[in-house]
Amino acid sequence: MRPMRITYYIGSLGIAVVVICLWFLCSPVIGAAIDRDPVQILSLRDAIKYGIQHNLDIKAEEMNIPIGKKGVVINKSAFDPLFSASISSKDQKAPASTIMTPEDFSIYRDVKATVGLQKRFLTGLESSLSVSSLKSMNNSSIDALRPQYYNVVVLDLTQPLLKDFGVGVNSAHIRISEKQLLQAADIYLDKAVRISGQIENAYYNLALAEEILACKLESRRLAQELLDANKEKFKAGLVPITEIEEAETAVASRDEEVIQARAQTETAVNNLLDLLGCHSYSDDPICKKTIKVQALSVQDKDLPRLDDSLTLALRRRPDLEAQRLAVESSDIKLKYYRNQRLPRLDLEATLGINGLSGGDRPVHFVGNDYASPLVGDYWDSVKDMTQDRQWYVGIRLSYPIGNRGPEARYRQADLEKMQAIYRLKRLEDTSETEVKNAFIASKRALERIKVAEHFENLAQITLSQEMERLKEGLSDTFHILKYQNDVIAAKIKKITAIADFNKGLASLYSATGTNLERYGIVAEIPGDTNQDEKQQLRFPLVDSK
Repeated sequence: MRPMRITYYIGSLGIAVVVICLWFLCSPVIGAAIDRDPVQILSLRDAIKYGIQHNLDIKAEEMNIPIGKKGVVINKSAFDPLFSASISSKDQKAPASTIMTPEDFSIYRDVKATVGLQKRFLTGLESSLSVSSLKSMNNSSIDALRPQYYNVVVLDLTQPLLKDFGVGVNSAHIRISEKQLLQAADIYLDKAVRISGQIENAYYNLALAEEILACKLESRRLAQELLDANKEKFKAGLVPITEIEEAETAVASRDEEVIQARAQTETAVNNLLDLLGCHSYSDDPICKKTIKVQALSVQDKDLPRLDDSLTLALRRRPDLEAQRLAVESSDIKLKYYRNQRLPRLDLEATLGINGLSGGDRPVHFVGNDYASPLVGDYWDSVKDMTQDRQWYVGIRLSYPIGNRGPEARYRQADLEKMQAIYRLKRLEDTSETEVKNAFIASKRALERIKVAEHFENLAQITLSQEMERLKEGLSDTFHILKYQNDVIAAKIKKITAIADFNKGLASLYSATGTNLERYGIVAEIPGDTNQDEKQQLRFPLVDSK
């Protein structure tokens, strides 16, 4: 029996050791996990600045700006001069069908070179200048030149008079692409404004989660102190065992609340890191540290006037400006397709000069020998070009029967313009609603802070009074735990109201499109001469401080 008893004692001791170890490891207070990574205290401004630089959604949107610039270049390139050149050689031998060929077959050989330059102008004028040089040989019995040198310079002009006439029509695609470039800049800025607003919310959510965790830890500490005090009183025979059991139950319950608060804090950290662009593959030092944020506080209780905020939103929100540009683009497109409904009436003109020379080859005809007056070398054909000329002037008309395609495209452009206007009006309404809701959230959160502060003071006083009653034996564990919960609940209500105020204020500045300027981050656009506007043109976003 003794060995069995010894085994039992050893087994009981082992179980006790395991329980003690688990207690130290799992207890949020005694056995809390130690962060081995260095702690990074991240300010809100640094978080926004870092997120603007590394958030992949913003980076992806930023790419549309150089893409838009290339689009402008592509449309302008339609008016670039086009150079062309060709050289060819031909050799032909065929059975002769005329008596003018002394042999039974005809021979023709030539070498031809051509250079040309084409240019389209904003008025719609299309021009083409070409220079051709030809050297040819044949076995015809009536040609008095062998070889022949032929040079010609031709200028072709085509000017539309109705359809495709005018600078406004022919520059439409350029102006639309320029509007789209400005749209891309505004959409990029809007993306940055919205992401920065999300970063602010995530930052305040993390700060709130850390504050709640601190409150839960304090709540657990108060319960543990009460449990320890009850154990001492129980040993002295002052309280029954039920007081200890009730305190132990409260400690276990608050342990579970601490675990939940830790989970919420860890989730909030991940959400913030995701918006900042920090992921497992990131090598940036800020992503390798444990993120801690600054404590919640009310920095500025003076809210901007609602009317001023509404006016500012209509004037400064980049998404509104982008939609206004969309309306302007649709108007340009509508005017272009209105012109495309007209008949095609083109004025055509051709002006040319040419020269011919060649080797002397007298021709015997009707008993006489004849020689060409154009005998000479290649350069003689060039010199004689000014003496020979050609010209042509005409008008060409074309019109599709029914004209359904141009009419449909015009009606489509008209509907798209109305659609863009409706979207602008809806976006203005949405902006007004966002500003009003953010203003209400901030204003009511300020009121909640005052009420929560008063509630916290009362709860603290009540708890202190009840603790005095406990010392005198006039209270018990149940009431102390209840008033402890009231104090913790009051603190959580206060810090939640402070977080809601900060988030409401962030939403208000985001709704007006000025939250980046609030932290000294501006977009500068080259060529903007209006010094009164803080938002100058240059991309990407830069730190002004």
